[in-house]
Amino acid sequence: MEEVFINSQDKAKNVDPHIAEENKKYITFFNLSIGLIILTAIELVIIYLPFNPIFITVSLVLMSGFKFLAVIWWFMHLRWDRLLCTGLFLAGMAIATGTVTALLFLFEKSVSGAP
Repeated sequence: MEEVFINSQDKAKNVDPHIAEENKKYITFFNLSIGLIILTAIELVIIYLPFNPIFITVSLVLMSGFKFLAVIWWFMHLRWDRLLCTGLFLAGMAIATGTVTALLFLFEKSVSGAP
């Protein structure tokens, strides 16, 4: 059985250790959501600044990738799922990414590759 650590204040107040653990999870979720909001604001600011378009694209892809991984890792609870479930999710993501990429190449309007 997993041991739950609680602090001395919770012991003094006779707080159930499972409730204290759930509160810590909610605080983590709240902090992560605030971080994602800040990261989205940074993405919006970067779009309007006069930077090199390659820098803008690379930074937006990296930040969006980080946000995606944070959401699936914490909010979709892949952290606590079995490895099989995580593998199935990632396999589905790979198939979806391949499908979208194939459709973009299929419906491109110019030879240069612009959609």
